[in-house]
Amino acid sequence: MVPQESLGKGLTPISVILSGPTATGKTAIALELARSHPGQIEIVNADSLLIYRHMDIGTAKPSLEELSEIPHHLINIREPNELFTAGDYVRQVHEALADIHARGKRALLVGGSGFYLKALLYGLWEGPAADPAVREKLERSSSQELYDRLYKLDEVSALRIGVNDRYRLVRALELYELSGKTPSQFEAEQNRNADPTLKLMVIDRDNDKLFPRIAVRTRQMLDAGFEAEVRFLRERHPDSRALSAVGYAQVSDHLSGTLPAGRKLKPGIDGLRSEIELATRQLVKRQRTWFKSESSASHFLLDRDQELLLTELKKIYAI
Repeated sequence: MVPQESLGKGLTPISVILSGPTATGKTAIALELARSHPGQIEIVNADSLLIYRHMDIGTAKPSLEELSEIPHHLINIREPNELFTAGDYVRQVHEALADIHARGKRALLVGGSGFYLKALLYGLWEGPAADPAVREKLERSSSQELYDRLYKLDEVSALRIGVNDRYRLVRALELYELSGKTPSQFEAEQNRNADPTLKLMVIDRDNDKLFPRIAVRTRQMLDAGFEAEVRFLRERHPDSRALSAVGYAQVSDHLSGTLPAGRKLKPGIDGLRSEIELATRQLVKRQRTWFKSESSASHFLLDRDQELLLTELKKIYAI
């Protein structure tokens, strides 16, 4: 049970959001903490792709054994072709936290999807409703053209969204067309006080440590059947937005024989591996941009700060 002092006389207990760039080791640390408090800590997903079924290898989803060992929430709750918005995420997280705390347990949120985390920490802002005519005009442009235009208008939002997330690129430019405001301007006008019941803790590694981890993970994913997973998704859900995610987009292009613009690609699996690694490093850059903007976050550089991180986590989860 959660001790009374952790609840602050009936107040909602603090839940840590353990976040950071991809491949830094968030899942391993979360599992280590949960195992050190058997039956007391439950993990809530904060990764936008782990919500989808059948997307296991390319997301580095926790194994079936890990999912059965430690209770997890918001994993495998949608098919890849189903729309799942930031609003849906926030509502389901609040439901999960209420359920976990009502049972006397503690929640640990784990993942690096900045779009979801921003909505969770600061709430959602209201923009103008979709306009079919504006959207139709924007849809005539390529994803790269949409990204380049948004980058000139709102560099922070463009870096956070990335060139492959066509849906959010269109929505961001639609907001600008209809209101004259960029997503960053809408965000600047909203409440900047983060939810006091959530504590953002960001882990990272120096590039000379992180990039080899990305290379190892990429090789492991391909060896585990990543191509077959993407082939299945393309057959079952060919129009899924999730197929534009890092890793999935590169494998999909490989299966289609689509070559990257502006650079030479190594032949075969070596070329695919290098494309995934490049796209993942670019994702890390975008993720770091958002994490650096969060002044309230606590930052830990691994392996240097690992013991400090675990000490801080155990202090908060003093069960």
